[in-house]
Amino acid sequence: MNIYTGGVLLSIIAYMLVGIYAGLKVKNIEDYYVCGRQAPTFLITGTMFASMLSTNGFMGDTAYCYTGNITTMILINTLCASGYVLGGLFFGRYIRRAQVNTMPSYFWQRFNSERIRRFAGITTVVSLTAYLLSVIQGTGILMETMTGFDRGTCLFVSWLCITLFTFYSGSRGVIITDTMMFIFFLGATLVAGPYVFKAAGGLGDLIANLANNPATPAGLLDYHGNTGGGSVMDIMLYAITMGIVWMVAVGVSPWQAGRNLMAKNEHVIFRSGVLSALLTVVFLIYLYLIAVCVIPLNPGMTEPERVIIWAAYEVTPKIVGVILLTGIMAAGLSSASTFLSVVSFSLSSDVLNLDKRKDVSQLFFTRVTVLVVGLIALVLAYMNLSSIRVITWFASTIIAASWGYVAFASVWSRKLTERGAYFAMVGGFLGYFVSKCLKEFAGVPFVSLFDPFFIGVAVSVILGILGSRGQVKTAEESAFQEKLHRVPASEALVSDYRKDRMYGWLMVVAGVLVSVFLIKYWALPYNALNGSGIASLF
Repeated sequence: MNIYTGGVLLSIIAYMLVGIYAGLKVKNIEDYYVCGRQAPTFLITGTMFASMLSTNGFMGDTAYCYTGNITTMILINTLCASGYVLGGLFFGRYIRRAQVNTMPSYFWQRFNSERIRRFAGITTVVSLTAYLLSVIQGTGILMETMTGFDRGTCLFVSWLCITLFTFYSGSRGVIITDTMMFIFFLGATLVAGPYVFKAAGGLGDLIANLANNPATPAGLLDYHGNTGGGSVMDIMLYAITMGIVWMVAVGVSPWQAGRNLMAKNEHVIFRSGVLSALLTVVFLIYLYLIAVCVIPLNPGMTEPERVIIWAAYEVTPKIVGVILLTGIMAAGLSSASTFLSVVSFSLSSDVLNLDKRKDVSQLFFTRVTVLVVGLIALVLAYMNLSSIRVITWFASTIIAASWGYVAFASVWSRKLTERGAYFAMVGGFLGYFVSKCLKEFAGVPFVSLFDPFFIGVAVSVILGILGSRGQVKTAEESAFQEKLHRVPASEALVSDYRKDRMYGWLMVVAGVLVSVFLIKYWALPYNALNGSGIASLF
């Protein structure tokens, strides 16, 4: 057994033990589904960011930066980060007031509609199962690289770890282990960074070194990034489009906004949103800088997805490399456990309607569902079907396109009715699905403002408005919406709002510091190399 295998096994054992311990505290279905609605700011932040980052953040996003698009990714993440704050303020705190256990259940109660609940449940299951498969595969590949075990063994170990602590402890175990993994990969990345920065000549000289290196990808240092042969307008519109997509996704998706159902109170929702937003910008800039620092050390990698893995093996001390690689694996495991729990809860509660049973019975059947879904995911991941990759193209934004308008309108619109909401959900789903198919398989140039996501949202809004015409909201719908806008007495303490204000100022100060950092270490050196003065920045 090598040191990397030992690190993997020790971390997995630790997560499983904590998951089992958390399971001992599960007394009823609310504990299992939403952690008894008692999760503090730290745990909500940990589970949100850990499930968001995944292996894709460490592998896919860093590859995009390595090939010339760090500035593109910073713009995307800045827009995405705002979704944590806006989503919490204008949607997240209201669904918590609904006291539901799943996101589709919220739509069911808000519109008094079983068909909306079932459709929302089905879209959740389809979309997040695709994510679950991709994350299990990514984690298995990484484990295979680290341990030398065969692919089947690595997939099985990943599945076993994810399934065991999700099966027994539900959301309580998921958010605790998510937060453990979050602390682990955060600390590992922070420790590894200085070694890579030093090997690349230091952050202070990074821009000059990259500018003078012929291997540096075109456009890397420009505000727009590598255009890939297209125009600057194309790459900027792409970044803005993807930023908006992810802003909506983190604001309304069941694997992000759904974590708000577990929050101890509404103030936790705002505070965890602020911290998640800061991590999305600050931590990821740090991670992306590590990726571009590898360019002068190992230019032209044929598999840029392995840029951080290469740095862990070749640049950092062995123990630091072990911690970093185990941290990347933890990011994948945390996302997979979140997806497995959300898919299983929605399937059992919203699609199969098991919530009509008694607590003990529903808890048993939900655990069986977790096990079955996990087994199906393992089999499909092992088969490595190419269609899975196709599914993930659609899964990435389909919930945001289908739910985005309905989610916010369910809180703020006085005119949206059950029929309008159902038409909007189905229309957004089909509008995105059809246009995405035409783009991927027929080559129809749906880009920029005609991106399939925007087409789906436009169809959703239009059908929501038209579908609501001629229908009057029922008394139950009106009463439920009215209830959403009543601030509970427990949420109205002045001391809590004062603390919230401190988080708001933290976000402002962090924004200023990030701007100063990028101006000092990126914009000014870049302009100096190009013979431009400070005035050219403004």
